[in-house]
Amino acid sequence: MRLIIWLFSFLLPVLSVGQKNPPVNKYTIGLAIEVGHSFPNFDREQERWEGTFYPTGGLQLMFQDRISERWAIDLGLGITGYALANKGSVDQYVLDFASPKMSSGISYHFRNRRGQEHVLQLLSGFQLSYRGTFEDEFDTYTVKIAGKHKFNPFIRPAIGIRKSFKRKMKGSRYPMAYEMGTFFRYNFRTLGTAQIIEQDFEVILEPRGNIIGGYFKILIPAGKKRLRIKKERAPRWSPIIYNPRFLAVR
Repeated sequence: MRLIIWLFSFLLPVLSVGQKNPPVNKYTIGLAIEVGHSFPNFDREQERWEGTFYPTGGLQLMFQDRISERWAIDLGLGITGYALANKGSVDQYVLDFASPKMSSGISYHFRNRRGQEHVLQLLSGFQLSYRGTFEDEFDTYTVKIAGKHKFNPFIRPAIGIRKSFKRKMKGSRYPMAYEMGTFFRYNFRTLGTAQIIEQDFEVILEPRGNIIGGYFKILIPAGKKRLRIKKERAPRWSPIIYNPRFLAVR
C-alpha cells in the first residue's frame, strides 16, 4: 500500500505535463476568403418592399507578425462586396456595392490539451464608400441612391481554429497552415440610402452593412525566424502526507 501511494505521488506530475508544441513562424502571409450575410434596414415597417437575400463576399491579403507565443499583430488589404436583393410587388431590385478595405489589429493564440491552436482576433479598419447621387429609372418605380461619406470605419471580432498541413510545399522550408472560423463585422456608418419611389408609395432603404459569416485562410510562412512554444507547466501538487497509523492493519 505504501509503495502504491509513493508511485502515484511521483507519476502524477509527470503524466500531467502536455506534449511539447512545435515552433511557429514569426512572420506569416495569408490569403483569406470571407462569405457572409448582411441585414436589411428600411425606415419603417411596410409590406410593399422587403429584403430577401443579402449575401456578402470578401477577399483579403493578410500579414501577421507573431510578437510572442500568444500575441500577434495583423495587417490586411482586400475588398468586400454586397449584393442586397429587395423584392417589391412588381419587381426585384438588387443594390450591389464593392470597394477596397484596409484593416489592422491583434490576435490571441492558445492551444487546448490536444494541441489544437485556437485564435481570437479583433480587427479595426475602414472601407471606401460611395459619396454622391444617381438614379435608376424603371417602368413602375425609381430608385435614388445617395452617399455622404468617403470612408466607412468598422470593427471585426473573429474566432477560429488554425492547423498545419502535414506535408511541406515543394521548395518551402516549413509547412503551410490553414485557419477557419466565424466573424462579425460592425460598421459605424451606413452604406448609403436608396429611396424607392413608386406612383403611390415611397420607402427608404438605409443598409448599415453589418456582416455575420465565416472565413477560410491559407497561411504561408515568410522568413526563417521561428518562435518556440513553451509546453504547459504541470500544476504544483501539494505533497501527499500520510500517517502510517491509518495504513496499519488493525
